[in-house]
Amino acid sequence: MAAPEGLAAAGQGLWQQITKDYELSPDELALLGQTCRTLDELEAISAALAAGPAVVEGSMGQPKASALFAEARAHRLVLAKLLDQLALPAEGEEVGKTPNQERASKAANVRWDLERRRRGTA
Repeated sequence: MAAPEGLAAAGQGLWQQITKDYELSPDELALLGQTCRTLDELEAISAALAAGPAVVEGSMGQPKASALFAEARAHRLVLAKLLDQLALPAEGEEVGKTPNQERASKAANVRWDLERRRRGTA
């Protein structure tokens, strides 16, 4: 499947890798497109950080970290959330779990472990 127009190398690479291995629904493809664009933006921010100074002059002449660090951090968080929302199956799984399903599964396991301990069968 062809990648959306305007993606840079990183975004196109992610698109190709995922669409090669998974069959996605239209809404998942839209989410993947946003994920790829976010990855491209993060790559551009990283390149700008590498090319420019890490410390810049603040409004009062004081040294401060480049605002690009905050942007990079924010883009990493968004990228992680988008990848979680895609809920791609892990190796050995047939179906991936959304973040809510993963949390619910962990909570159920904790409850069952507590119940087993209470009964002395753990």
